[in-house]
Amino acid sequence: MKSLEHAPAGSRRMVAAVLAATAALGGATTTATASSADGPRTVRTAVTAPSPGNDHDEDAALAKSAEVDIKRAAETAEKSVAGTVTAADLDGSPDKPVWKVDVTDSHGTEHEVTVNATDGKVTATRTDKDQSPEDRSADAALAKSARTDLAKAVDAALAEVDGTATSAGLENDHGTTPAWRIDVTNLKDRNKDHEVTVDATTGKVTATRTDEDSGRNADDRAGAGRLLV
Repeated sequence: MKSLEHAPAGSRRMVAAVLAATAALGGATTTATASSADGPRTVRTAVTAPSPGNDHDEDAALAKSAEVDIKRAAETAEKSVAGTVTAADLDGSPDKPVWKVDVTDSHGTEHEVTVNATDGKVTATRTDKDQSPEDRSADAALAKSARTDLAKAVDAALAEVDGTATSAGLENDHGTTPAWRIDVTNLKDRNKDHEVTVDATTGKVTATRTDEDSGRNADDRAGAGRLLV
């Protein structure tokens, strides 16, 4: 990369802004035009961001290493903290997978329970102390409105698509009917993951989205990160 050490301050600020935007987009060759006392100057900067890797392969590796499924993790979390499970995500690494389970109690306070995905034991519990009264009220109402719990929602999703549920979240966007968003990783087809929407009132699948790009290498998407200033 060409040194910017002697560039005017205005040019450095412009390039810094371009670099930040480029990094956010995943890396690209960037051309920026900045003004100086001698007139407009063009600064070309090639930025190569580290590859984020293959999301599907990472999810699949976690799913294969987890001996405890999402339903058992949710059940364990609810036994640890009284309330309603509103989200669960498979996290950690293949050699130490964990479930992060959100439990909303009757007052609307959120608790994050960490469940070891190998032996099913609770390893940590954290309470969200930054919730506002409005958020607690909304979260309590959302948890109460769900007639279909996580386990039933996951069963509905897996009856619709083949795979392993790696995350689930209860949502109520813009005052609509509460729904579960279930992410399902297909261990047989490395190019397809699914997001299944389950109505939290009726328990029926209302939408299925297949992510056929999940197995692509980051280099295939590099063109999307090009920025011209």
